[in-house]
Amino acid sequence: MLLTEVQVLEAIQQAKTAFPNFTDWEYNNEVNQEYFGFSLWGKLVLYRENTTSTSRNFFITLETNEEKWMASLTIGLPAYLWTSADFGDAYLLGTDGHDSLEDAITGLKAEMKKLFQAFSIIRTYAN
Repeated sequence: MLLTEVQVLEAIQQAKTAFPNFTDWEYNNEVNQEYFGFSLWGKLVLYRENTTSTSRNFFITLETNEEKWMASLTIGLPAYLWTSADFGDAYLLGTDGHDSLEDAITGLKAEMKKLFQAFSIIRTYAN
């Protein structure tokens, strides 16, 4: 699915509002070898003093596939068709297809909450 210019701007604004700590938002709005259609991603950089390493860059990617919206959290690079740990990037979390961008964002936030709660429990037992 491809978006109109107005829809692209609306999607960017929704993403920025939903994930305010992510920056450098970029998008693809064409079907090609790396994307099924529209894809939007923002970056969260841990340890900004080390700008040469991408291993600490986290990405939120919101994308379309046919008429569905999916969302993912990746490390190293934004999600695209060739995302693979073999190339230094990997999916950490993802959603199934949703009917709207808002639902995909809500679904990803729910998955992120579960992950962070699991880390919180580990931290509790480690202390």
